[in-house]
Amino acid sequence: GVSMVALAGVLVLGILKGVMLAAVVSLLLLIRRAARPHVAFLGRIPGFRGLSDMERNPANVPVPGTLVFRVEAALLYFNVAHVYDVVWAKVRASAAPVRLVVCDLSATPQVDVAGARILAKLHGELESAGIRLRLAGAHATVRDILRAEGLEERAGYFGRRVTAVDVVDEFEGLARSAPSRVM
Repeated sequence: GVSMVALAGVLVLGILKGVMLAAVVSLLLLIRRAARPHVAFLGRIPGFRGLSDMERNPANVPVPGTLVFRVEAALLYFNVAHVYDVVWAKVRASAAPVRLVVCDLSATPQVDVAGARILAKLHGELESAGIRLRLAGAHATVRDILRAEGLEERAGYFGRRVTAVDVVDEFEGLARSAPSRVM
């Protein structure tokens, strides 16, 4: 698409203006993608311990009672409302009752204060609905921001070695031992 804009721009406006137009269009597309990042909902890979995007891999199996999501971009002030809305829409649309929501931050290289606050808001609202939020896979700088917001005290430990798979395994172990218990 950008190359077509560049070609048309060069033919109509000249070389310099056409290339500049293509650069502006390219930047706008980049900003659009950053403002509406892909939120992957994860399921178990059959025959494997890992989790991956169920949209890309329809054979993946959802984990009963859980909703595992991964934001595939930085969580910044201009995209947090989109992420929040997508996650809540998925929680509401879930056929089975959700008891645990896991936010896999392994693909999130940066979180700003607004990102930390939206996760804190999500935690509070999920908790009010009787749903537990856990965070996993956060990079060091992301963990620092989230801890400064007080999320570790509220949502539970999310150290450098805690993965979404670990959280789901722990939840499934607790669910098998006491079905009415939530982590």
